[in-house]
Amino acid sequence: MPGMSGRDLARRLHEARPGLRVLYVSGYTGDALARTGGMACGGRFLQKPFTEAELLASVAQVLAGPPEDGGPA
Repeated sequence: MPGMSGRDLARRLHEARPGLRVLYVSGYTGDALARTGGMACGGRFLQKPFTEAELLASVAQVLAGPPEDGGPA
């Protein structure tokens, strides 16, 4: 995404829509993301590659869970 990271986008969207649910998808490991500052606004993480079933399960978990608090994770 040119000019903005996914973390920055999530932060900006939370400013406009508090409680927004977030699913991060990346080819990087969760450990690598934690070293670079983690995920903004909570959210779940799905590592690439993933199956269609894994994607559907992750989306269902995000939608079924409580809205995020909007603070940095």
